[in-house]
Amino acid sequence: MAVRSKRVVRSCSVTFLSFAMPVSMLGVMWPDVRERFGQSLGTLGVVSLVYGLSRMSTSGSGRLATRRFGIGACFIAAIVGLIAADLVVAGASSWPMFLLGVSGIGVVSGLLDSVGAGVVATLGNVGDAGLIHGFYGVGATIGPLVVALVPDWRWSLIVAASFATVALVVALRARTVWPAPPADAEHSDSGRPPTKATLVSLAVFCAFVALEVTIGSWLFIYLDEGRQLSEGIAAVAVSGFWGGTMTGRLLLGSPRVRDTIDRVGLVPCAVVSAIGVALVTVAPSTLVIAATSLAGLAIAPLIPTLSARTAQRVGVGHAQRVSGWQLLAANVGAISVPSLTGLVVDQTGPDAVIVIALLVFVVGIPALLTARNLS
Repeated sequence: MAVRSKRVVRSCSVTFLSFAMPVSMLGVMWPDVRERFGQSLGTLGVVSLVYGLSRMSTSGSGRLATRRFGIGACFIAAIVGLIAADLVVAGASSWPMFLLGVSGIGVVSGLLDSVGAGVVATLGNVGDAGLIHGFYGVGATIGPLVVALVPDWRWSLIVAASFATVALVVALRARTVWPAPPADAEHSDSGRPPTKATLVSLAVFCAFVALEVTIGSWLFIYLDEGRQLSEGIAAVAVSGFWGGTMTGRLLLGSPRVRDTIDRVGLVPCAVVSAIGVALVTVAPSTLVIAATSLAGLAIAPLIPTLSARTAQRVGVGHAQRVSGWQLLAANVGAISVPSLTGLVVDQTGPDAVIVIALLVFVVGIPALLTARNLS
């Protein structure tokens, strides 16, 4: 059983890496893409909107899909779709075709994320969950570096498709050991979930997922166009942010790290992350990379910890239902704030990116404080 579980975790991990790569590339390759298709700087917000809505359209489909077709079949079909979508973006000859490919990446990413959540729930192991979500961070860290290293943005999508092909091979090898889809949880509590705890949970998920996506999508534009840093430094800084989140989440597999975070608390983590984002505006050249890495590392424990402790806030009987709402709130944040950032950037310039990120911290930290008091 342990060997079977390891093969499943390995397949999930590589898959999460593969669908993190293309979306983490979008902000870094945007200056070249917009020049090719004659778009404004802020139109990256439209790209984020297309991706986000497409991903949200399938983010709740995992349970239904796996019950009908099985977890392995869903993984394999979605990875094939990811390879195709990556190649559509790579070969796009027009703006509508580019958006079609981005939408395809969003659709299959939402399905893979949703099916992966079911796998994590079935395995029921925090260390496995940390590894799987940590590998998403690995993919998000690699993506910007690939764009910086290859000679053309189209080749970066071909590299992403190559990683997805590896994920497909691993998934095919694991096809006989996938677990059965998780059963529906029974609600032991009657009535509605507690209103205050539920609203606070939705607020923190919306705010902090919005922060991760906004910083990951727009940081390169701010550093390149706003601060006039070199494209290489800007790309590595974006990679540093995702590398920080990756490291922080992988470290959650250590009981010692989890105990330390419990003692320190999530609110100080959020404050340190906000300081790291603020430092990006003044840090000289290569120290920007340290600031973005600090911001990613500090924000990393928030969403996994909040997700794991949903039952403590709303009750065991309501946890499954509220967890679904939290996923929806996370998607709303991931769509709305990056898209709004594009509109503001077009009107005011790239400096708005950091202002918006800090404003979201201002909203999210009090909600996080309230959530702590409810746990």
